[in-house]
Amino acid sequence: MMCTPDGSGCALAAPGTGFASVADALRVGRALGVYLNSAAAADLDGPARGEALEQLGAISSLLGAAGNGLMRRFDADYGHDADGYATTAAWLAAKTRLGRKDAKAAVRQMRLLARHPHLDAATATGAVTISWAREIAAWTGRIDHEELQSEADQILVEAAAGGADLDDLKLLAQAAYEAWRAQEPDPEDDPHGRGFGDRYLILETTLDGAGRIRGDLTPECAAAVAAVIEALGKSRGPEDTRTAGQRYHDALQEGCELPRAVCRSAPGLSPIQHLGRWCLVSVPGRVHRASCASVPGRRA
Repeated sequence: MMCTPDGSGCALAAPGTGFASVADALRVGRALGVYLNSAAAADLDGPARGEALEQLGAISSLLGAAGNGLMRRFDADYGHDADGYATTAAWLAAKTRLGRKDAKAAVRQMRLLARHPHLDAATATGAVTISWAREIAAWTGRIDHEELQSEADQILVEAAAGGADLDDLKLLAQAAYEAWRAQEPDPEDDPHGRGFGDRYLILETTLDGAGRIRGDLTPECAAAVAAVIEALGKSRGPEDTRTAGQRYHDALQEGCELPRAVCRSAPGLSPIQHLGRWCLVSVPGRVHRASCASVPGRRA
């Protein structure tokens, strides 16, 4: 099968015959987009529109999976270097007209699914959509054991293929996570006791400096953070119109800025001494007890 350069005149190949080349397949894809943006699609009735949207969702996911595969090989071969770009994200932003934020998100998605090969393979066959694969990867990614994580991914892929919806998959993922957590950890990997080894915190920032925090905290860390937020996130009176979420955000910022101010005021102290000094002079009540109870050399 051959296509004209602009994508017109492309005939869909008979089942099983495939395309003459990737270039022909891409021309058909472009022709598909042009046709579906024409008056023919605008004239569809309600049920036909719904069916078309379902099919487009499946097609978009398959194309996304193809993009992930191509991008992964492009990234591994440093293909961006040939055009003078330092990263794949920078190349995508320039060459595919993605915004920088979207380009970085595309690379993150590609790398996320590379760490979950069962999910990546399932998106390539259409067994799982890209969107569901991202959700599943976030759930099973908490399992800090490569083999068990892979097994959980495979179980969830098979469940999805069997008709499970996203809520069902979430329950299965949680069950897999709890099963892993129930195992007695290796003392060398988890010297502080059960659950300490899977702690993590990730701060993702955007180009304008805004951020999003996610992670799994140990009970002790969660108690310390909660104590800081509760102590510094209280309403400051009737004139304080901030929502609870905004107060907690500001409390976290203030709690992080206080030790920096203390460090600047006493530059000769060690990090532990700075922490103790901050806890003793800057943070009241419950925060002091939660955050500073084990600081060496603290004053009574």
